[in-house]
Order: sequence, then structure tokens, then C-alpha cells
Amino acid sequence: MTDTATQMVRAAVAVGLVIGIPAVAIAWIVAGPIAAATALGSVVLVVGGFATNGLALRWAARRSPAMVQAVMLGGLLARLALYGLLIVTLSPTDLVHAPTLAVVVPLAVFVLLAVEVRVARQPEFRMIDPAPLVPDAKDHS
Repeated sequence: MTDTATQMVRAAVAVGLVIGIPAVAIAWIVAGPIAAATALGSVVLVVGGFATNGLALRWAARRSPAMVQAVMLGGLLARLALYGLLIVTLSPTDLVHAPTLAVVVPLAVFVLLAVEVRVARQPEFRMIDPAPLVPDAKDHS
């Protein structure tokens, strides 16, 4: 069985294709090549952030189970801040199609967060590794 980080990277690529291909096609038909480029860039950004977070979770899981939760939350907050900053910065320019950006980024984030929750629920990704029960020396008196 593959590890969680590999599953997250594979899921990111699959979701990227499932969302990206129709998003780019619809954006091209509705609003032209700048909208299609915006859709493609949005999906690549969100999928790349998700895949990077999967690799960061692999790193954290090897260090300490307690680090996994911090990396998961920190990664989510960093990604959301980056998306918000890019939307605010790029929306007023002619480099992106703002309506496409406003639709594709939240859609991709929502779908990938659902995938992340699903992957994180797997038994090998548990946050707590209970210590074996060892009888206390005082109980044998």
C-alpha cells in the first residue's frame, strides 16, 4: 500500500485533470483565451499547493505525530492566504479573467479539501499512536 503523501499527490493530479480539463474548455468557450489561461493557472496553483502539502505531511509524519496536525493546519492556512492574496492582487489586472479566477479557485480548493479529509481518515494516517499498556510496578504489591 502506498503512503499518504503519495496518495495525496496522485489525488491532486487526478482532481486537477477532472476539474482542469472542463474548466479550461468552458472558460475558453465562454470568455476566450485569457479566461482559459486563468482557469489552467488556477488549477495548477491549487493542485500544486495540495501536492506540496502532501509531501510536507510525509516529512512531518516521519518526525512526530504531533507535527502532522500543525503542518496540515499550517499548510491549509498558508494556501488559503496565498490564494486570497493572488485573487486580490491579480483580479484588477488584465492578466487574468476575474470571474474565472473567482469560480475555479474555490471549486478546486473545496474538492481537494474533501479529498484531503478522506485521505487523512485512513488508519495509517492516525494522529495518535497509543503506547502499549504496561502494568505499573506499584500495582503488584
